[in-house]
Amino acid sequence: MGLRLTPVEWLLERLNLLPMPLLDTPLAGGIGKALVTACELGVFDALRARPLTVHELAACLDCHPHGVYALLQLLVAAGYLRVSRERYSNRAVTRRWLCADSPVNIAPYIVHSPDIVALWEHLPEVVRTGQAAAHLPYEDDPTQPEVRAALERHYAGLAALAMVLGQEIVHRIRLPAGSTRLLDVGGSHAAYSLLFCRKHPTLHATVVDLPPGIEAGKRTMQHTAEGARVDFLCQDIVREAFPAHFAHSFDVALYFHIAHLLPPEVNQQLLERVACCLKPGGTLIFVDQLTDATHSSRLTTAMVQLMALTVSAIGGTCYPFATVKGWL
Repeated sequence: MGLRLTPVEWLLERLNLLPMPLLDTPLAGGIGKALVTACELGVFDALRARPLTVHELAACLDCHPHGVYALLQLLVAAGYLRVSRERYSNRAVTRRWLCADSPVNIAPYIVHSPDIVALWEHLPEVVRTGQAAAHLPYEDDPTQPEVRAALERHYAGLAALAMVLGQEIVHRIRLPAGSTRLLDVGGSHAAYSLLFCRKHPTLHATVVDLPPGIEAGKRTMQHTAEGARVDFLCQDIVREAFPAHFAHSFDVALYFHIAHLLPPEVNQQLLERVACCLKPGGTLIFVDQLTDATHSSRLTTAMVQLMALTVSAIGGTCYPFATVKGWL
C-alpha cells in the first residue's frame, strides 16, 4: 500500500502535525492513477519472469524509456516494485494481487476503477441536490463500441473482486443438505456461481441477467471444470417474471449486490419472487453493503460509506439492516 507511514510520520499524524489531507489527495489519487496505468500497460505481468531494466521494459511495452522510468520510480516509492542494480522487479504484494497468473488477481478491478472515479465527478451536484447525476453503462446501447468496452471492464472488474471476496462468503455459508440447484439472480459475471459449484460438486447453477452480463458470465466460465454445471438465462429480473418451471425448484438463491441498485419497493417485490423459486426449506442468501453495520475495522467502515456515497451518484441506495430485515 502506497500510504504506509514511518514511525515518525505516524507520530506526527497522531499529534495532528502532518497534513493528512495531502495524503488522501493528490498523493493517493496520483498513486492510484499510476497503478491503473501500470495494469493497463501490463507492467507487472512483464516483470513476472525476471527483473528488467528501464530500456528492456520500455521495449517490451512499446513505450518511451523516459516515461517508463518516471512510472517505475513512483511504483517503487509506493511499494509495488523494487529496484536493484537498475533492474526492476515485482514485490510480494504485486505478485499476489496484480499478476495474471495469481488466483487472486484483482488487476481487472484496478483497470475498471477509473469508471468508478468518474462517478465521483458528480458528487458535488449529488450532495447539493440529493438527485442522481450519472448512470451505469447497463442503461446504454451495448452495440456501441465505447459502451461495450465499458461493460467489459465493468464485469471483468466485478468478477475479479468476487473471486477474491467470494471465497470467504462461500466458506461461511452452509447450504441445505443435498443441495443440487442454485439460482444466481442478477449474477452476471457468474463468479459466485463458479465458487459455489467449485465447493459443492453436486451443485448446478442458473445465472439470470441481462445479455451483457450473461456474456460476461460465459467468459468467466470458459476453461473451467465447473462450466458444464452453470447455465444462463437472459432476462430482465425487474421487469420480467421468472419462468413458471422455476417455482419451488431451487435449493438456494443468491441475491448479491443487487439491492443498492433498486428502490425499496422493487427489492421487496423481487425478493418475494425469488423466494417463490425456492423449495421448502431452501435458503436465500443476501449480500450487500449495510450502512449501519458496525465494524472493528476503520478501513471496512470507510469502504462501506464510500460505496454508499458512490451509488447515490447513480440514484442507488445502500440500506440499513432493519430495512433489509423487513424485506426478508
